[in-house]
Amino acid sequence: MKKSLLLSSSIVLAAFLFTGCGIKTNEYNVSADNVQTLRNYQDLKLDVSTFTATNKGESSVMCRLAETVSTPKGEPFSQYIEEALVSELKMAGVYDKNSDLKISGNLNKIYGSTMFGNAYWELDVTITSSNGKSLSVNTKRDYPSSYLASTACNNMGTSFAPSIKQLINDILNHKDFALLLKK
Repeated sequence: MKKSLLLSSSIVLAAFLFTGCGIKTNEYNVSADNVQTLRNYQDLKLDVSTFTATNKGESSVMCRLAETVSTPKGEPFSQYIEEALVSELKMAGVYDKNSDLKISGNLNKIYGSTMFGNAYWELDVTITSSNGKSLSVNTKRDYPSSYLASTACNNMGTSFAPSIKQLINDILNHKDFALLLKK
């Protein structure tokens, strides 16, 4: 009887510890730094075409084989990045849906690590302009790690939006970004 109770308790405890409801990343909020950088292009009017991804439709990653970390509405990571960029452009006053100048992107790779002492998001994108020019950006942003899986996975989820802000900042400050804006 004791063995069966102990076994049942162990199974319930293991199920509780190793399963979860999943963690949603935060909604994207515009970055003042990114908006300021975009305002340097006063006469610019730019549209954003659909972002694609090498892993089409990917909207979540596994965290320590226990939790999934996913976008707030279940949208693909590429769509999250596209919508974040559009938000930045709108806030800066340079977005125009009817512009002939359009940029699009491809999310080549997204990776999230929760290793204790080495937690980071890594994003690799290619941005292409309707003028035929393109650039590639690889952003790696560290965030606090934790020994505890629940804390590590929560940190992973809350650090996603700031990592996208950093990605957009890296795109806007890329040495070839201005080339994408020439008609």
